[in-house]
Amino acid sequence: MASSSVPSPIKLEPPGERGFVEEGDAKEMVSLWTQQLLDHQKIVGDGAILCDRIRLSDKSYTAEAARVIASFLKEPFEGTSAPLVRGIVEADLSDIIAGRMTEEGLQVLQTVCDAFADSELVDVNLSDNAIGEQGIGACKTALDKKSLERLALCNNGLSQETMAQVADILTNDEDGTGCIASNMTKIHFYNNMSGEGGAKEFARILERCTKLEDIRFSSTRAGKAGSDIVASAFDASLSEGHNPNLVKLDFCDNNFANKASHEALFRALGTTKSLNYLDLRDCDLEDDGIKKVCHALFESDSALEHLDLSGNGVEKQGAKHIADYIRDCGGKLKVLRLEDNEMTSKGVEYIAAAFHGSEDGHMIEEIQVNTCMVGAIGARALIDAFGPGGKDLPNLKSIFLNGNSFAEDVMGELEAAFDDRLGEMDDNDSDGDADDDLSEDEDDDEDEAPIPDAEVDDLADAMGKSLVV
Repeated sequence: MASSSVPSPIKLEPPGERGFVEEGDAKEMVSLWTQQLLDHQKIVGDGAILCDRIRLSDKSYTAEAARVIASFLKEPFEGTSAPLVRGIVEADLSDIIAGRMTEEGLQVLQTVCDAFADSELVDVNLSDNAIGEQGIGACKTALDKKSLERLALCNNGLSQETMAQVADILTNDEDGTGCIASNMTKIHFYNNMSGEGGAKEFARILERCTKLEDIRFSSTRAGKAGSDIVASAFDASLSEGHNPNLVKLDFCDNNFANKASHEALFRALGTTKSLNYLDLRDCDLEDDGIKKVCHALFESDSALEHLDLSGNGVEKQGAKHIADYIRDCGGKLKVLRLEDNEMTSKGVEYIAAAFHGSEDGHMIEEIQVNTCMVGAIGARALIDAFGPGGKDLPNLKSIFLNGNSFAEDVMGELEAAFDDRLGEMDDNDSDGDADDDLSEDEDDDEDEAPIPDAEVDDLADAMGKSLVV
């Protein structure tokens, strides 16, 4: 007789929609959780871990409410000798002080984070809290865990000084047993204001990380100098054999305009073997940087499924390099985002031809080329690549072409071909004149040739010297 499996520990979450939580509300919440836990205890029996995850996010707690919840978590649960926090490994503490004055917000953060003093937290999300420099001290109990593997600090208003505090916590190894950073698999910093100094602190964290699978460092106002530092640190980390299982990389909204960043990214991306998600949106790469990125991706042979190169000033030549990558990637790509570029219909023709000419049966599900100076020529190239009834791109679920210039007849063709797959077209320029400036005698032979093998070797040698952080 097969034994039935024991249910997993439950996750505690606040009921209801987003809103404010006062002391009375917190007591009702604790009462609800108590009943959920007792019901679960009847199923799993005594001695089992009842709860291993908690989400407090999307509520704004008063100091009194925070104390009620913290007390509940820290005290032995009914009929047990251990507090609930000892079993909790995941804590989503994002967006819990919205609308609170600074003093009370800090009290709430400290009260809640201190409740996890006896937890072996693995995953902590403190995003969407206006932390500031004082806030890191209030959150230190939840952050300073050798067990920590996944951390998100997004939209926190982190400054250079705050980033330095975070780096100090994550890289500290006073006891000689290894720092927190060395055990982390995920680190997210997004939409902060830490600037070039914050980029230096992120680089300090990155150089101690060896197991990262998911990196996000985007929209932090790093500037060119800070972005160069980040690219160099990323290059150095991978060249030393660290983070070999990197799956997801988001460097959106950095400024990699300098050649030094192009080269560092070229070498680093070329060593990735497990990468399936890459976001380099708004990174000022332009065609030269795009060329290096695409070549590196080809060299790495990663099974990339998501590629975002939007907002990089990509012109026709850059589009051709993207097309070359699409043609050579083995049909693995599912999401391609290239909006807010200057590819023109000619560039889109290259990309459409890459999909149309593949023998691998593309898995592409989403194509975004909004606001790319595309006209009738590009539209019809995409329709041709799609094939009658979508037979040539059978997995395509959505295509976005807004902000381009299609006359009424071309719009009709797009709607007939793509039907409900076609995204909103409210910003279409119906004059349909996007192709007017394209030279009728443009010759592909005038296009830049692919990077010769000898040049690639020379470039790789030249990149032997990383930027100094």
